[in-house]
Amino acid sequence: MRLLLTLLLVIGSSPVFAIDLDGRIDFAQRLNLNSSVSARVESINVAIGQQVAQNELLLTLATTSLQAGADMARAEADAAAPRVANMATELEKAQELFDRDSLAMVELQRAEQNFAIAEAKLQAARAKLARAEYLLSQAEIRAPIAGIVLAIEAGRGQYINTRVSDQTLITIADDRSMIATALLPLEQWKENLLHRKARVSYGKQNFQGRVVSIGRQLTSGDNDHPATTLQVKFDANGKLPAGLSVKISIAGD
Repeated sequence: MRLLLTLLLVIGSSPVFAIDLDGRIDFAQRLNLNSSVSARVESINVAIGQQVAQNELLLTLATTSLQAGADMARAEADAAAPRVANMATELEKAQELFDRDSLAMVELQRAEQNFAIAEAKLQAARAKLARAEYLLSQAEIRAPIAGIVLAIEAGRGQYINTRVSDQTLITIADDRSMIATALLPLEQWKENLLHRKARVSYGKQNFQGRVVSIGRQLTSGDNDHPATTLQVKFDANGKLPAGLSVKISIAGD
């Protein structure tokens, strides 16, 4: 009796799938990675199909000229700092003399101007250093998400010229989160379909998801019947590649 009640509860809580569609799957997130600096490709650290962790190093560009730029900017900033300190000391002395009526206003103003110029040069040098360090950091292409490498469109030794184009270097995708897309016949459309539970099936593999999108424009479905696009988002746990044909079953009322 207890077993029967348990089975009834399980059956009662399980969704009844009322709409069955044919669909195709793709990665929910696909990223094309490029660089903001022009340089030669020094190393490629991954291969197509490889799983990568978030922030994992994928590709490096040659940093000789970038490092030289950063070193020069740092030297300029280091040289400008003592000048500001000296001008601050001179300004303090000038202010003291002026307060004792031992220095003309024009001399105090000159000291203030010298301090302002030195400080402006220091700020400019620090901004130049920050820019140089940013460019240096862009020589490393890292994975912004955990996922799979789909394509590598650069070769070792190749020169990447960002002034010509924003060339994609590596394409990666989150192979856990996927989207199944299908055409929903107009006669099966319902106002409350959005966010309904859905099942995506490939062979004997079943994945649970939800309807996340229903198109607003009509297109031609089977036998030229009006239909709209429907999408189900589901977690594939890296078990399915993109492009597969699948079955989509959407829970009924």
